[in-house]
This record gives sequence, C-alpha cells and structure tokens, in this order.
Amino acid sequence: MNFKSISLLILIGLFLIVCIQNVEVVPIHFLMWSGNISKLLLLLITLTIGMLIGAIIYGMKIRVNKEDKIDIK
Repeated sequence: MNFKSISLLILIGLFLIVCIQNVEVVPIHFLMWSGNISKLLLLLITLTIGMLIGAIIYGMKIRVNKEDKIDIK
C-alpha cells in the first residue's frame, strides 16, 4: 500500500469515529427552511457535497490544463 491509500484509510476511519459519536438529532436552519436532522446524516451530506465540489473543481482544472497544452504550438 502506498502513502495515499494509507492516508485515505486513516481519514475514513477518523470520519467514521466522528460520525458514530454524533448520532443525536439537531435543529438546522437554511434560508427559510428549518427542521431537525440527525447529526450523522448532516455530516454525511456535507461530506458528499464537499467531495462533489472537489471533483468538479479538479475536473475543471484538468480541462484548463489540457486546453493550455493544445493552444501552445
């Protein structure tokens, strides 16, 4: 296993520990919407949104780099 794999496994393990310890219901307020949600579910939703945003930004960065290499002749 390389360093990235080990680091990823450690981060996933730490995230799971945090999630398991935070299962109570918390109130949330977003713009004009409010409600109660499990803190575990809120953490998972936040992680998913963050990963999607990171993947989109990474994809845009790669696309810009490819276009820069094509334009240089």
